Amino acid sequence: MYKDIISYKLAENISEEHLLNVAREVLVNWMSRQPGFKKWEIHRNSDGGYTDIVYWESDGDAKNAQADMVNIPNAADWYSCYEEGSISSMNLNHVATFE
Repeated sequence: MYKDIISYKLAENISEEHLLNVAREVLVNWMSRQPGFKKWEIHRNSDGGYTDIVYWESDGDAKNAQADMVNIPNAADWYSCYEEGSISSMNLNHVATFE
């Protein structure tokens, strides 16, 4: 399992409700159709920012989806949710689970 971790702040005048509505559209119209997509979680951080965790079957699936981002319908709506310069990301490859 491969995870994309994306942290950001919302742009001025963008509500959490608006972010979630736009995210649902992206999920339905693009992300859920990407090969290897598993799930997308959006978390509110204690500092008021947000962190998304997107789960993929493999790093190759994530990279293919990243290359296909030019085909996201209404991508401008999605990108306008983020404060310019606030986005940071990292990637994780699952090694082990202990329960």
